[in-house]
Amino acid sequence: MKIIVAPDKFKGSLTCFEVCKAISTGIKKSGQSIEVFEFPMADGGDGFATVIKHYLRTDTVYCDTVDPLGRNITVSYEWNEKDRIAIIEMAVASGLVLLKEEERDPLLTSTLGTGLLIKNAIGKGATKIILGLGGSATNDAGTGILAALGFQFVNERGDLLQASGENLLLIKKIIIPSFIPPVKFEIACDVQNVLYGHQGAAYVYAPQKGANEEQVKFLDKGLKNFAAVIKEETGKDISAIPGTGAAGGIAAGVLPFFDVGMKKGIEMIIEASKIEEQMTGTNLLITGEGKIDEQSSAGKVVGYMAVLAKEYGISCIALCGELQLDEAGIKTLGLQKAIAIQDSSVSKEEAMKNAGSLLIKKASGILNFL
Repeated sequence: MKIIVAPDKFKGSLTCFEVCKAISTGIKKSGQSIEVFEFPMADGGDGFATVIKHYLRTDTVYCDTVDPLGRNITVSYEWNEKDRIAIIEMAVASGLVLLKEEERDPLLTSTLGTGLLIKNAIGKGATKIILGLGGSATNDAGTGILAALGFQFVNERGDLLQASGENLLLIKKIIIPSFIPPVKFEIACDVQNVLYGHQGAAYVYAPQKGANEEQVKFLDKGLKNFAAVIKEETGKDISAIPGTGAAGGIAAGVLPFFDVGMKKGIEMIIEASKIEEQMTGTNLLITGEGKIDEQSSAGKVVGYMAVLAKEYGISCIALCGELQLDEAGIKTLGLQKAIAIQDSSVSKEEAMKNAGSLLIKKASGILNFL
């Protein structure tokens, strides 16, 4: 029997690599003759760069930069020398994880730190930047990235403005550098939100970054102003492009000035992993993630693996920490079965703490569902 194991992480307890190992260990306990192929997966969120590194065999580059509030830090990105590709996870320099709860303030934070990583990669000769957007602490429409690359922002008096969420509303002109490096951006974007409005960056995501109701409205006006300035300066309308609302509007900043492609993070991982080359002759695909719910079909690993399995006529079973779908929802997602390690006999705390051993136990009986 040939089985592919292709899960996401169990956030807060196991990496996708650890999930792969636990599931493989469990199914090999069945006693049957089984050939297992492990493909750790990720969407465009945290962990994206680590998984890409696994498949593209990149080198880690350490770089001095700044956090969302401008404090000096040293972080890393991944570098593929052969193809001149840099893989940068914006969360390492511009992420919520770098701030204490009381420091979260999307009016003050910026993506300058991510921009400095991009600048460093371009200095190494990068021809492509793969940018993962998960976990952003910012709402600056990517002006911090642009600032790091030599762009300047001016108010109506001609004063230079620092890149930040609160200054978006004050921008009246963008001073474009005389030379823009010919680098291509491939942005791992798992959401389809537009830049502003009730489905935009501020209304949907700024509250979790520390904004109150009034600040959300203020930030939204700033994003709308930025789009108007971009249209006036470049003739490009970025206001209604799906995905520009992700990570505080990053794509909206780089789209008008660079060659930019937007792809779901999971699609990039699938492509890099070459998992489809192993699908022929496979009897079962086992996937999983920390929580399976109604969002699992929206750019998440489990939903994509279920679709992929169906394309090749392969049964697909998912393991998870917590299951929030009924049988009808499981079938709609395209899964033959979904199995949670948390149930009436296992608390959430216990499931988080002992996820590895519980996953091995559940995986050991998975073939009974075929």
